[in-house]
This record gives sequence, structure tokens and C-alpha cells, in this order.
Amino acid sequence: MWSVVRRVWRLVSRAGVLATLVAVLAATVSVGAGVVLDRAQQREMTQALDRKVGAVAAVVANETGRYVDALRTVAASIGAFEPLTAAKFERAVQPLRSMGFAGATSIVFAVPVGAGDIDRVQALWRQRGAPDLTLTPKSAGPDRIFTIFAEPFDGTTLGGEGIDVNQVPAPARALEEARRTGDVTVSDTYLLIRDRNLPEDQRQKSFILGAPVYGAPGPTRASDPAGARPFLGWVLMGLRGQDFIGAAVRRSTQNTADVTLSARDADGTAGVVAAVRADSGRHRTDHRTVDVRVAQAQWRLRVSVVAADLPGGGPFPAAMTTAGLGLGGLLAVLTFVLATGRARADLRVAAATARLRRTEAEAREHADLLSAVVDSVSDGVAVVDEQARFLLQNPAAKVLLGVEDNQADSATWQEHYGIFHPDGTTPFPSAELPLSRALAGEPSDQVPLVIRNAGHPDGIVLTVSARPLHGSAGRPGAVAVFHDVTARAAADREIAEANTAMREELTLREAAEAELRTARDDLTAERAYLRQVLDALDVSVITCDAAGVLVHTNRAARTAIPGVDADAGVPLAVVESGRRLRLAHPDGTPFAEYDLPLLVALRGQRVDGVEGHVTQADGHHQVVMMHARPLRDRGGSIMGAVASSYTITALRQREAELTAFAGIVAHDLRSPLTAIGGFTEFVRDSLADGGPGHEHHQEREVLDRTLATTARMRRLIDDLLGYAAARDAVLDARDLDLRAVVDDVVTERLAAQAVDPTSPPAQIFVGAMPSVHADPALLRQLLDNLIGNALKYTPPGQPARVDVCATPHGGDWVRVDVADRGIGIPEGEHDAIFTGFHRAHRTAGYSGTGLGLAICQRVVERHGGTIAANDNPGGGARLSFTLPTAQSTRFHARSRIASDQPFG
Repeated sequence: MWSVVRRVWRLVSRAGVLATLVAVLAATVSVGAGVVLDRAQQREMTQALDRKVGAVAAVVANETGRYVDALRTVAASIGAFEPLTAAKFERAVQPLRSMGFAGATSIVFAVPVGAGDIDRVQALWRQRGAPDLTLTPKSAGPDRIFTIFAEPFDGTTLGGEGIDVNQVPAPARALEEARRTGDVTVSDTYLLIRDRNLPEDQRQKSFILGAPVYGAPGPTRASDPAGARPFLGWVLMGLRGQDFIGAAVRRSTQNTADVTLSARDADGTAGVVAAVRADSGRHRTDHRTVDVRVAQAQWRLRVSVVAADLPGGGPFPAAMTTAGLGLGGLLAVLTFVLATGRARADLRVAAATARLRRTEAEAREHADLLSAVVDSVSDGVAVVDEQARFLLQNPAAKVLLGVEDNQADSATWQEHYGIFHPDGTTPFPSAELPLSRALAGEPSDQVPLVIRNAGHPDGIVLTVSARPLHGSAGRPGAVAVFHDVTARAAADREIAEANTAMREELTLREAAEAELRTARDDLTAERAYLRQVLDALDVSVITCDAAGVLVHTNRAARTAIPGVDADAGVPLAVVESGRRLRLAHPDGTPFAEYDLPLLVALRGQRVDGVEGHVTQADGHHQVVMMHARPLRDRGGSIMGAVASSYTITALRQREAELTAFAGIVAHDLRSPLTAIGGFTEFVRDSLADGGPGHEHHQEREVLDRTLATTARMRRLIDDLLGYAAARDAVLDARDLDLRAVVDDVVTERLAAQAVDPTSPPAQIFVGAMPSVHADPALLRQLLDNLIGNALKYTPPGQPARVDVCATPHGGDWVRVDVADRGIGIPEGEHDAIFTGFHRAHRTAGYSGTGLGLAICQRVVERHGGTIAANDNPGGGARLSFTLPTAQSTRFHARSRIASDQPFG
């Protein structure tokens, strides 16, 4: 009996000691866990607050960025319109109405206006769709910014046109900054002009976003940061701050934080853009402040929260400590009870162990049966646990996946197994795979994917179905079934490609037929339109085919050519049309067949400005100016020719009258000028014979100026007579030795220059030259003017250097070049210098009448040639002209027929 008691006492004593130790250990662990949890809670709340601040900052940045991008797009589209009108502006901003821009009052187009340009700018934009626009200055300064077009967004903003933006400094500064930087800018906060009439409780701070508008590329201006694109104005959007960002901020905070968005103005003060306050009335314990970039400015975002409202907040550590102490006491009691019931527990454990062994044996039998069934199916089966570790993978799955080892890390399944989307190139994200989705509790069926790895280098197509396995199934995880559909996918692809090819072929055929019908209709309409245009011209237009038969004549040509009544089916040859027109040269000589402009063009040559006389049926004469061009096909072969002509009878009559008048005036002025010059020289010599003295110094200067003026007038009269003679004098063309004429002109020019001892001796080189067919007097005048210009236009104190050369040009022509090393021809004056009375160096101190090169052009054209001016490589100018060779008889002296490629 006592032994039993002693044994019981020892068991009870040991159980008491063990229970005490368990209670002390539980208390220690509970207190330590409470401290650790408190620190973890503080870190979690800090991270939660940082995430909330980051989310609010992202919302503000994204929302403002959306507005900035939209305004930048509108500015670009407005700049593409040329010219911009009210209708185009409304069409450009129309897409913004459907984009849900909260707080936007209106979008406005504004332009800079100088103090003296208000009326002009107002009239311009009234013509472009703003008839009631009135620009009324309400600010000081020479330059202002006025709104031109305005589109309201809030349904209440009206009358936004004609506002002087400079009356409010904030938007004016923002627009100038936008023009300077060439990008969208945000203004300081201010009260919109249109909001100043609102009640006090409805007012809120606002701001504008402004973007510069640039037009199509043009001349570069220093004020335009966009380079060669001209600055047109600004497009700006007015925004009420609270409406603009308040709703978005409230959604992002879910009404759990106070948010204040402020912007620092130009004077350094912070203006509140928007403020949102949570419904909670508790004291805010934590605060965060971050900067958010809006356009070119930095706005400040302040977020205030109650720490207990953050995720992980609350009295959880203290509760955990209390619960741990209670649990420790309970464990001590249980330990005592368990220690005393050890014998009973041992018996129950032995019984339970026996039952577990029997259950395990049965489970093994079921598992072996299931494994045999799974291994026998042709579809792949894979099972993973909740940690994505593979528990089962039948042989079919290993073959289909093509990889022997199983990858335990689900994040690398795509790279490990080579899993792609059905296109075979886009990687299938591991997190979106069916097995990964099943682990997350989402089943999937028949998901197609491609496996391409070392085991399947060409790739196979699988469909995968996956289901989650819950704890009630024995162990949580997921199961997936793989089915090989490569052959079916290939067949479907071939069928789809065949169907696509058939549809494309049908579509191409229909499109080709539609294009042919459209082209036919367009060609018919274009042909009818072209005929109407040509018939509306007073210029005669004639076309012929390669055989020289007329194929089309416009109304003016049909009226001029007898017997031509229609455009089609007229078997009239070009030669016959020339006979009917009785076409003759200005001297009355009939045009030879080979000289008819259309036939010349059929030979591949170009006809420009050929003058002819047409004798009408009633005996009247008409002077016409004719042009012709060859028509070529895509291969360059001549397929026909086109000629145009217009009457210049009245022009020639006026020129004849003016020429006669100029000749009479010039002739009548010569005698008085000669007398004036002689008398002036006599008086000048008489004063000089009076001996040295200063009493006649001023008189001699006046007489010198009179003599110089008389000489200039005499040169002008000579040039006028030469200009008239170059056109109207009878042309006495003959074969001439071009070298002899050039040498004669050079000798006279050098002799005249030698009289002036202060002038450096000139260097003139004359090359070998052939004989030409030309009028001696006109040819001499031509060469004298060109060589004289080359000697004259030389920098002072520098010896003139002139090269005169001749080369064959086009078989029946010779090209003569007169090159110098003088001051050259100003840019853009190479064609204008042949205009009468035009002087390229009028302010450079060189004398002249401006008729010399005009006379040269008339002389060359009367010989059927062309003349051009170019820069001389190395400095100076090069004047080039063409003349017919001495053996050439096929070119009439009055024709101006040139090859397709002009020299130069």
C-alpha cells in the first residue's frame, strides 16, 4: 500500500515541477513574443503608410500626366491646321469631351498681340470664325496675350473669347514659360477670372495648363524654341483644383486619410490646390510629405492618418501577450494532468498506433492502384502540393514536358520547361500557368500552350486543365492534366491558312475590280475635266501623235485652225495645219516644215518663245508666241508632242510704238547733249586757263559733275538705241571668224584701259574658236558688253583676269564662255541681271545703265541661242551663250529651239 502511495506521490511531485517549469517558460515566451509583435506592427504600419502615400502620389502624377499628354496632343493637332479656324479648333478639342477631365472649365486658344497689332489681329480672327471677337486690353505693357477661341467643358463657362490673359500674372507667366521651353507648363494657383463672381463658399483655387502651338516648318526665328517651326500661340486648359483631383484622391485613400495637395507660387507662398479629409474624428498620429512633379513644377503632397486605421494597427501585441500567459497557465495544468495520466495515454497511443498501421496499409494499396491507373493513361498527369513541389508526375507527363527533373520553384516553370503562348514566341508567364492558377484556387479548362525545349526542339501544342486540391482531399495542392493536340493544331492551322488564302484571293480580286472601275471612272472624269480646263483657256493647245497627226485641239485651237471641228477622229497632219494657218516668220518668210514647233518637238527638241505671224481668212495678221515639248512614255521614247500658242499682237504693237518713240527721243537728245558737253568743256578749259587759284574751285567742280552727267546720259541713249536695234534691226547673218571678232574687241578694250595709268593692266586669255553664223555688228556688240562687264566688275586695285573660250555644243551650235575673277553675281540675281534696267551691284559704286546684259540676251535670242549666268569656280562670274556654227543651215536665225537639257 505504502509503495503505491510513494509511487503516486513521486509522480505527483514530478508532475508539479514539470507544470511549474511549463508555466514559467510560457510566460517568458508570451512576453518576448509581445515585444517582437509590437516592433513588427510598427514596421508594418510604417510600410502601410508609405504605400498609401505612394498610391496617392501615383494617382496625382497619373491624373496630371493624363491632362498634360492630352493638352500636348491637342496643341500638336491645332498646329497642323493651316490656317486655324473656329471650326477646326472645335474639331481638334472635341475628343477631350469624352475623356472625363474632372475640374476642367474650358479649353482655350490664345495668341500674343503687340500693342499696335490689336485691330489687325482682331480682324484676322473674326475672318477665321470668331465674328463677335473683341480684344479689349485690361493690362499694361507693350505685348499682351488674348484668348481667341474657347470651348466650355463644365457646362457653365461661357464668353471665354477676347480675354486679356495678362491681367492675371499667374497664367501669363505660365504661358511665357511654355513658349520659352516649348512644352506644357502649369501656372501658380489663383482664382479664375470667371469664378470671381461666384459665392464665397463655391470659390476654389484653380490653375491652368498651357502648351505652345507651332505651325508647319518655316523660316527660323530666334523667339521660337521649336527651331524652324513658327510659333502660333497657346492652347490652355483651366482647372479647378478641388474638382480636378479631389475625387481621385478620395478613391485612392478609401476615406482613411487626410490629403492636402499644395503648390508653391512665384512669391514663395504655398497655395492649396485640393484638400480631402477623412470622416474619422480621431486625432491623426502619422504624417508623410512627398513632392509630385506636375509639368515643370513640383507640388507638395501631405498625407495624415490614424495609425490604428492602418493595416496591422490595433492592440494586437498586448492581446497576444495576455493570450500567451493564459495559454501558458492552461499548458501547465494540461502538463500536470498528462503527466499523471501517462499510463492511460500509453495504452491509448498503442491502440491508436495499431489502427494507423492498418489504415496506412490500406492507403498504400489504394495509392498503388491509383499510380497504376495514372501511369497507364496517355494524357500527362501532374500533382503538386501547396508549396508547388511535385508529388506525382506520370510517364506521359514527363514525355510531354520533355524535361527529366522537376522544377520546385513555380516562378521559373516557364524558363525551365520552355512554355509559350499558342503563337510559339510569347513566353507564358509562370504566374498565369493553369497549375499556378489552380494553386491560387482558380480552376481552368483546355488552356492551349506550346512546349519548346531540348526534348521538343520543334515544339508541341498541349491543352492543360487544372483543378485545386483542398485539405479535405487529404493534402492541399493542385492537379493538372496535359493533352497533346499538336496534330490537331497543325490541321486547324492548315485549314485556317487555306481559308485565309481563299478570302484574301477573293478580297484582292474584288479590290482589283473595284480599283479598275474607280480608275476608269476617275480617268473619264479627269479627261472631261482636263478638256474643260483646256477649252477655258485663251491659249491654243494642240497635241499630235508620233506620226505627226493631230489627236487633240482645245477650243482656241479649233477656232484658229480652219476645218477643225472636233477632238477625235480628225485625220489632219501637222504640216497641213501649218499650211492652213499660213504661218510665217516676222520677216514674212513662211515656216519650213522642219521649223514647225510640233515637228521640232517630235525630233526630241524643245521650242521656247518662237514668234510667228498668222494670216487669217479675212486678211488680218496676228502675231503669236509658240512653245512646244516632246511627250515621252515611261521608257523615254517619244510618243507625241504638245504645242501651245497665244497672241502677242497688241504687245508687239506697243513695243514698236515704244521703240520708235525711244529712237526718236534718243536721236533728238543726242544733238543737245553734244552741244551741252562741248560748251561745258569749253567753260571748264577757260576756267583752267585762268591760272591757279581758289576763286573758281567750286565752279570747276560743278562743271565736272555736269560733264559726268552728260556722259552718263550719252551712254544711256546709246544703250537705248542698241537695245532697240538688237531687236528690230535687220539681221544680216553670215559666216564669221569668231576669233577675229573677239581679238578686235579685246584689243580695243585693252587700249582704252591703258589710258588710265592708275588701273592695273588686265589679263585676258582667248582660246581657240570656230567660225559662227551671226550678224557682225550684233556679235561685236554682244562680245563688247560681256568683256566690258568682266573688266569693269573687278575689285579696285586688283588686275582683271578674263578667259574667253568656245566649245562645240549640240552638233550645230557653239558655246562661248566669258569667265572672270571679279566680284561675282549676288545670290538670286543670276536670272534677274538680264532684265532691262536691272543692276545687281547698284550700291557697289559701279556705273552703268542696266541695259548691257538685256541687249546681250536680245542679240543671242535673235540668233536662236540661249544665254545664262553662273558662278565661276574659284570666284567671279561665268557668262555663257550659244550661236549657230558656220556650217549650220537648219536653224533659222529667228527661232529659239533648244535641246531638252539646257547648258549651265
